[in-house]
Formats: sequence, structure tokens, C-alpha cells
Amino acid sequence: MVDKDVEFSDEANLDFHKAQCFMDFNGKLEEFWLDIDRQIELMKEFPLAFQIRYKNVRIIPLENFNYSIHYIAKSKGILVYRFLNQSQNF
Repeated sequence: MVDKDVEFSDEANLDFHKAQCFMDFNGKLEEFWLDIDRQIELMKEFPLAFQIRYKNVRIIPLENFNYSIHYIAKSKGILVYRFLNQSQNF
């Protein structure tokens, strides 16, 4: 298996930061990052497993939190486009 590089857009970095602050405030930060790490590993192993939802963007939900990772699978890696609370409109 080829290890895929994962890049994060500026918007995704900001989204992650906001979510991190919220989870830290609620005392769930460690559990939150474990969930994110599991989903990113799944995304790296099976980048095409999730259907395209809009503009070549695929969505993988977190298992235990109401967030989803919006990403674009590329030939040499993955671009995390956004990281959104599933209640947000985008």
C-alpha cells in the first residue's frame, strides 16, 4: 500500500482549530482527536470508498462526534477541503 500524503486547506485548518477549542472547553479533546485520527487513517487507506457529494468532494463522518471531513482524493495524496459540524450549512 502506498502511503498517501494528507494536506489541509487554510479553511480546514481554521475549522479544526475552532472544533479543537470547543472540544477542549468541553473536556472531550483527547477522545475527539482519537476519532479524527481513526477516520483520517481510514480515508488514507481507502480514499475512494466514500461517494462524491459535491465538486469532487467526498465526505467521511466522525464516528462519535457530529463532524465530518470533506476531502478530495488526488493521485498522490488527499486534500482535506473542510472539517465541518454536520449542523453547518456549506
